[in-house]
Amino acid sequence: MFIQTDEKWHSGFEVSEYNGKYYLTKARQYTDREGNEKVAQTWGELEIGKDKTKHLPVSVELGMGKEAAIKALEGAIEYLKGEEDVPF
Repeated sequence: MFIQTDEKWHSGFEVSEYNGKYYLTKARQYTDREGNEKVAQTWGELEIGKDKTKHLPVSVELGMGKEAAIKALEGAIEYLKGEEDVPF
C-alpha cells in the first residue's frame, strides 16, 4: 500500500511485508508508458558490516507480524501527539 506524502514529487512510503516482517519503505509513484500508475521503492547501498555494503530498499522495520507493526506505529503516533508515556 502506497501513501503519498509529497504531491509535487509524488513521493511517500509503501507499507510492505517480507518474510513476516513489516516495513515502511521510501517510494514514489509514477505513470508507465502504457498509462498505468506504478510505485517504485527507493533503494540504496547500505553498510551491513565492516567494508561490506548491500543494495537494499530504504526502509524502517516495524516488527515481526502485524501486531508488532501496529504497536510500533501506535507508539509513533502517540509520540507525535506529544503523549508523555509512549508504550515502548
